[in-house]
Amino acid sequence: MRRRLAQMLLALLGLQGFAMAPAIGQAASTDVLSALRESVVAVRSRAVEDARSNATLGRERLGSGVVIDGQGHILTIGYLVIESEEVDVTVSSGATYPARVIGYDHATGFAVLRPLLPIKLKPVVIGSSGKLVDQELMIVLPFEGLGPGSATQLVSRRSFAGSWEYLLESALYTFPPNAAWAGAALLNERGELVGLGSLYVRDAMAQGMFSPGNLFVPIDLLKPIQRDLLTKGVRSSGIHPWMGITPDDTSGYVAILRVSKDGPADQAGLRAGDFITAVAGKEVRTLADLYRSAWALGGAGTRIPIEVERDGRRFPMVINSIDRTTFFKKPDGL
Repeated sequence: MRRRLAQMLLALLGLQGFAMAPAIGQAASTDVLSALRESVVAVRSRAVEDARSNATLGRERLGSGVVIDGQGHILTIGYLVIESEEVDVTVSSGATYPARVIGYDHATGFAVLRPLLPIKLKPVVIGSSGKLVDQELMIVLPFEGLGPGSATQLVSRRSFAGSWEYLLESALYTFPPNAAWAGAALLNERGELVGLGSLYVRDAMAQGMFSPGNLFVPIDLLKPIQRDLLTKGVRSSGIHPWMGITPDDTSGYVAILRVSKDGPADQAGLRAGDFITAVAGKEVRTLADLYRSAWALGGAGTRIPIEVERDGRRFPMVINSIDRTTFFKKPDGL
């Protein structure tokens, strides 16, 4: 399977000059993809009516998920199912089944689902994202009904900071992009799962030029917390303090675009339009600076001293952080 998949990747990319056998025929390619698609499902969810995430994600959400073990557990990207009241999964045969969220991790963005009815699902083999090398050929595989599988290459591995208090230290950036990236499987040439689709990005190659691609969460981040997610629903350690802010650093400073109503920053008096200039006396200019400095102070519940600039005046403020899982409405099942 490894040889056939590698050949298919070259055919999809249209690459020439590699020291490999010619690309396989269409029938063989179909066989390989069909086998892999048995491990990929569609995930459709509906959030509760008053979900805090509806304003940014919408109430109806759709993407892919990947079967990760013999018990039928499905790994998907968390924003598809956060604060959900209904979750359904559609398998490769076209049949749809109800499911529930049994695990959610804000730090990585991973969520785990369990179908409510016994279904015989084929799990994918979990590989190692840490062993990937630059320009490695891979395949992006969403659920077939959402978009076609496509060949891609690892073009960058670097940190990513999101405005939802999210930081990956070694995200996987691929080019060219797949339009159905949400929850899609990123597979190496052996057909092993090495990443899960999270975002469309405009700077995959990181050279300051427009290079559209996708960002994948490395699968190695799942391994230390997989048992916790399956048995407890959340990780048992390393829960970051949450402030309840939506920051932006495109101006070269950390500006606050939005403050979550009744969240820690709101209760502390922080406002949209403020700038955070320092955390615990240390200057911050980027989202990564902000998160690393705040998280270095301790876990959820830590008091975070910040310096705020408002209307040209600077003053101190303390945010009493919380575990964000207590703030958002729990997905159905948790």
